[in-house]
Formats: sequence, structure tokens, C-alpha cells
Amino acid sequence: MTRPVTPSLAVTRPAPRRAGLVVHGLVSGLLGAALLGLAVLGDAPLLAGVVVLQALSAVAFLALVDVPASAGIFVVGTAAAIAADVVVEVDGGRVGGLAGVVALSLVGGLLHQLVRRDRARVTESLADTLVVVVLVCCAACLPAALLLTGGTWPLRAGLAAAAAGLLAGRLSDAVVARPPLTLGATRTWPGLLVSLGVGALVSALVAGGHLSTGRAGLVGLVSAACVATVDLALDLAGAELSPTNEDARRVAALRSASVVLAYVLLGPVLLVVVVLFSGA
Repeated sequence: MTRPVTPSLAVTRPAPRRAGLVVHGLVSGLLGAALLGLAVLGDAPLLAGVVVLQALSAVAFLALVDVPASAGIFVVGTAAAIAADVVVEVDGGRVGGLAGVVALSLVGGLLHQLVRRDRARVTESLADTLVVVVLVCCAACLPAALLLTGGTWPLRAGLAAAAAGLLAGRLSDAVVARPPLTLGATRTWPGLLVSLGVGALVSALVAGGHLSTGRAGLVGLVSAACVATVDLALDLAGAELSPTNEDARRVAALRSASVVLAYVLLGPVLLVVVVLFSGA
């Protein structure tokens, strides 16, 4: 007589999510390559790409959390994205004005809650509004880094390292499934090491002759670690969802969010790197 599978064992098996590892890596790499190409073309093309990235991040997050009054939140987020991009461009890459954007967006979020007809889950809706605003402001840090003195090559190297690291790491995860970084994750220790190593190597190749080997490797290592961390966090969130009709929409939204948010949150990291390098 066969023993029934216990619920705990069924939950911890990540096999159903492993089928999309290669596709996830390819899409993540292509998005990073596209941002890198726009950065090479100049500030205006990168800014145009970041506008698209901001819209995608807002849509992916709102679909993931199933927030009430999402249309109004998207409007507030869009206004915040435009304001953040304008502030960054006008200030020549300085991001101090983004604090004002967040503050005004909070006022806009409060007004949005006041005009809602059905005021259910007001606190949750306002909190999600602020998350969207913070995300679009983080994305605005990418063109900000490019505008700062000495930001061209760290930004290019960081984007290249992030794209290559995500691609190499996910391909490695698809080939070597053990050991996982933590229970329920599809990311593995070998994949993480490959991701970090490839990121540092690609960064050194891209920025060779423009940054020292040590600095180029550090940019690549930090960038690959940043996107790998975001990828792992969202991967673990996916472990809590089941591929049923109830969670099907969130599963699809999580796949999109895991690609987009990695580059959104990379923006502040690369901006800090540029500031530290320029001040050294």
C-alpha cells in the first residue's frame, strides 16, 4: 500500500515552476540588453526606455497585489513617474527632488482616497500607492546615474552585468537543480555563484579601459547581487502561490514583476555606486 503524500512535501516541491527558468532568464537578459543599448545611445533614449519600465513596474505590481481602485493608483503613479523624470533631468541627475515627488504623491494618494465611491481597504490602497510611487522613483535613478559626472561607464557595466548575471544564473538553475538557496526556491547556490561570477566578468569586459579592473569587477558583483536578491525574493513569493484558477493571475503577474522589478531596484544601487566613485 502506497503512502499518501503529505501537504508539507507537496508544498516544498518547486518542480512546477522550473519549466519557465530558461524563458525567464532569456527575457531578463533581453530587457537588460535593451536598457544597455538605450544607455549607449544617450540620455534621451534611456529616459524613454525608463518611462516604459516605470509603466510596466506599476502594472505588474498592481496586478500582483490585487489592490482596490487600481486605476486611480495607476494615474497617481503615472503622474509621479513623469514628475520624477522631469526632476532628474532638470537637476542634472541629482535626486534630492524625488523626496518632494513622493511627498506630493502622498497628497495625491490621499485625495484619490477621498474621491473614491467605495472606500474599502483604504489603508491598503494608500500603502500600495506609495509603493508604486517609490518604484517609479527608483527607476528614475537609472537616467540620473547616466547624467552624473563619471556615470556613463558604471551604468553601462552595471546593466550589462545584471543582464548577463540573470541569464547565466537562470540557465545554470535549469541545469543544476541542487542545492537550492532556501526551501522552496528555484534559485540554487551554483546558479548564484555563476551569476555573480559572470556579472563581475562581463562588467570588467564592458568597462575595460574606462574603469580600473577592481572597480569594474565591483560594479558587476554589486549589480549581479542586487538583481539576484530581487529575483530570489519574488521567486520565494511564487512558492506561496499555487497554479490554480484562484492564483493563476497572480502567478502570471509575478513572472512579469520578477523581470521588471530587478532593473527598477537596480537604479538606486547604480546611482550610489556612481556617487561613491565620483567622490573617491
